[in-house]
Amino acid sequence: MKFSFRIKYIKTNYSLAFVIGLNFIFFTSFAQLDDDIIITKDRKVELPPANRVFEKIPPLKSNNGDKEMKYTFFDRKPKGIEEVKFSPNVISPDGGKKKEETESYNNYITLGAGNYGRILGELFLNTNQENNLIIGVHAYHNSTVRGPVDDKNSANMYNKAEITGKYIAQKFQLNGGINYNRDQYYFYGYQRPREDLERKDIRQVLNTVQFNVGFENTAPNPKVDYSLKTNLRSLKNIYGAQETDWGSSFNAYFPIINEKFIAVVDAEAFITQRSDIEVDKRNLFRVKPSFKLNFNSFGASIGYKAVNEFDEIKKINSTKGFPTLELTYKSPSLFFIFAGMDGDIVRNTLGSMLNENPYLKAQVGLMNTEKSQEFYLGGKGDLGSGFSFNLRGAMGYYKNLYYFNNYTPDFGEALGDTAKFNILYDSLKTQYFNVVVQLNYQPTEIWRTYIKTDFNHYQRRSFEKPFHRPLFTAKWGNTLIVSDRLLANLDLFYYGKTYAKNPTTQELVTNKDFIDINAEFDYLFSKQFTAFVKLNNIIGKKYERFLYYPQQGLNFLVGVNFSF
Repeated sequence: MKFSFRIKYIKTNYSLAFVIGLNFIFFTSFAQLDDDIIITKDRKVELPPANRVFEKIPPLKSNNGDKEMKYTFFDRKPKGIEEVKFSPNVISPDGGKKKEETESYNNYITLGAGNYGRILGELFLNTNQENNLIIGVHAYHNSTVRGPVDDKNSANMYNKAEITGKYIAQKFQLNGGINYNRDQYYFYGYQRPREDLERKDIRQVLNTVQFNVGFENTAPNPKVDYSLKTNLRSLKNIYGAQETDWGSSFNAYFPIINEKFIAVVDAEAFITQRSDIEVDKRNLFRVKPSFKLNFNSFGASIGYKAVNEFDEIKKINSTKGFPTLELTYKSPSLFFIFAGMDGDIVRNTLGSMLNENPYLKAQVGLMNTEKSQEFYLGGKGDLGSGFSFNLRGAMGYYKNLYYFNNYTPDFGEALGDTAKFNILYDSLKTQYFNVVVQLNYQPTEIWRTYIKTDFNHYQRRSFEKPFHRPLFTAKWGNTLIVSDRLLANLDLFYYGKTYAKNPTTQELVTNKDFIDINAEFDYLFSKQFTAFVKLNNIIGKKYERFLYYPQQGLNFLVGVNFSF
């Protein structure tokens, strides 16, 4: 895929959720690592201001006294699919320096075109943002007629339609939505030349329908604070595979001694059924009770996580426990240091795997990954003079860690199947190390920059190399307000070399590391009208994120944004 790193939209709208009903709630727990040092909850019932720019880092503010850069650790795994998501910006012609005087618009439209026969269209329609009930409609289309190789055999098309809404009352908030996604692309990683290949034989279409509902208590100083969420997703492809995934969550906070001592209950339940020739029911239930303590400079979170996983075909029905602990220290100069231990069972579904690698073969095996133990240490803070940092290091053990490798077809199968990938799981315990460092710098009000690096090491166990898992990635992002009407962005992304195994010769293959440079320029003709130019992969190398899948070279998009 072509990596398109860009700044977020600052749109006046949030596409927010239309609520239909809440029928059945499963208790669930949010078990992902959280880098926040102190858990806080804003109880003021207030609609957040609508933003109008999609950007990589937060928008520049005119308040010289507040230059805080908000950032968190995140895992953005580049996908192999060629979906270039362009995100042009719209900001006020005064450069955003007088936000209170800027007229807001609830609706937004983007139109653009570029090489490879690319057509882009996006539409947001929203009700008045000041009402208690907010309803939004979002439509999106992004397609190319041609791709990086073999003309139409590597084209793609992505469509999305959704209705979302939110209802805000004095003591609670209700939100929900329904959306439909249709992704069409081709398995163009076949060995060439292939004169006998028909385009319909390498076509893939993913249809996804998703419905979600959420309820959250927003009353100030409640005796019990809680939130309930449920999400139902149905995924189908044109080869008969289908996955239905129903996930629900429950989070509750019980203040025992003001904000000094809090009891927390997090729970999650996932009921999943995957059909691909045979039907496989795969469920996971997770509950995590914990206590959080806050004594000014020192804080702690102590808990225990119980996880039950069920797999009908693999005859798995087991429950495992993981103790959790996090200690924090906040210095008078607002430096945060944290250390802890954690463990979990990471869900792997057909949907999550296709999101990471869309070129999977039919009937891939699905197994969850057990993070049996993890120890981590980190810190974050403001160094002054526009500098801030965020870092985290971790060491732990995985079981059933997964890798992707080109599928080796059985005797008599078509050679074209080598364009599809299989999922390999390491049944042995794999020790891993991960270090993430992010540095941020804002020397002036018109320039903001950051560098983020991610280093990974995996102990070699069942396989020669961690196939298609990069050991090092880095990103350098820049946002620059050149003038009151011109906004520029420049991103540089480095992706370290990866390894794979040739599916026919079984020889180890190295995918070379690569650098991807992207730039975007936005010119504001008025408060409502903006023209933009987006350049991706400026170096023009057709690098391979996955073996045999070269990505687009230099590609561009020219378009306009209009708010109304």
